[in-house]
Amino acid sequence: MIKFIHTSDIHLDMPFQLESHLPEKVLTDVVEASFTSFKKLVDDAISEKVDFIIISGGLFHHEYPSIRAYQFIQKQFNRLNDAHIFVYYICGNEDYLNFNTYIEIPNNVIVFGQDVSSYELITNNGTRVYLHGFSYFNEDSLENKIDRFPVVHVDQSIHIGLLHGTYAKSDIKKRITEFQVEDLNSKMYHYWALGHSDNAQFISDIPHIHYSGTIQANSFDCLGDKGYLLVSGDHIDLNVSFVKTSTITFNQAEITLSEVGKHAIYQDITDFKESVRNHGKQFYQLTIHNPHETLVDQAELRKILTEVQQFEANEVNFVFIDQIQLNEAHAVYTLDEEFRDEFLNDEMLYYQSMADIRASKAKKYMDPLKLSDKSMLLKHGEAILKSVMRDDA
Repeated sequence: MIKFIHTSDIHLDMPFQLESHLPEKVLTDVVEASFTSFKKLVDDAISEKVDFIIISGGLFHHEYPSIRAYQFIQKQFNRLNDAHIFVYYICGNEDYLNFNTYIEIPNNVIVFGQDVSSYELITNNGTRVYLHGFSYFNEDSLENKIDRFPVVHVDQSIHIGLLHGTYAKSDIKKRITEFQVEDLNSKMYHYWALGHSDNAQFISDIPHIHYSGTIQANSFDCLGDKGYLLVSGDHIDLNVSFVKTSTITFNQAEITLSEVGKHAIYQDITDFKESVRNHGKQFYQLTIHNPHETLVDQAELRKILTEVQQFEANEVNFVFIDQIQLNEAHAVYTLDEEFRDEFLNDEMLYYQSMADIRASKAKKYMDPLKLSDKSMLLKHGEAILKSVMRDDA
């Protein structure tokens, strides 16, 4: 029998991707979120007396993490060492292999090299486990090495593959070490511990092939509870269960206005927040449907959003509305009706409009905008333009 934890894509100390200014207490919770989640994982590992932990890449969100992140990880690895729990870690495409030159890792942490290698572990009850995997060394080493994983023969030992890569049928944008299920099946392993997806994904149960997903989301690209996979069993049957670790969740929701007016809108949003507050600390993208003929004043709506955000400053379980999308049932026009699709989707016009920002000193602090960011900017611009056109009417 064995028991282990499979985790990946932790992105320790990675900033949250939000549009709004955060109250101080909420910001403190955000800064601590990834650390708190990883500490819970370590606490659980010790209390569950697992044999080992697998980190399938993505421990840090880039190759030069903060000093605090290094010191924190070193402390948690030492806690696991004191509990005689091994850590098997492959470096992904963001936390390259050079990380261990900056901290002194204890002997219980095995970091795979850039070549496919195998490690043997014998558990306290005598079960023999083999772990196979490799790390990425730098951007030039993102080659597909699945063919180099050894094929094993069936016996009473347990074989586990560690891989930071892209399932061929997934919609992951940055595709590295792309694989088909058949590629992994051919190795005859009992479990494949995958990384390179912030969302947990079940791919197969014979053999077990799983993305564990991140333990703490940091954007609306990653909705709902996040955590790790707890795996237990033997060479005949393994049981896989999800364990939540996230302290903050990202969610999307929709409400319909009871009537139009500042107080009514504020109350509808407040009622929604209270209906979900017992679910813990949350960020929301809220879509508001207005079925009434009277249109909502966009400037007034922005003021209401600021007020409902300020209310969360001292809430233990905050429900922070980061973005509001308004859908008017009786809107007279939309940008899609005024302009051709090819104009709205013209990448050159988009980059021209962003030129002043991208050329400023702030550029070095900005991450590349994703498609979802561009879509949100377009919707935000449409809302402002509608408001101006109504005011001028």
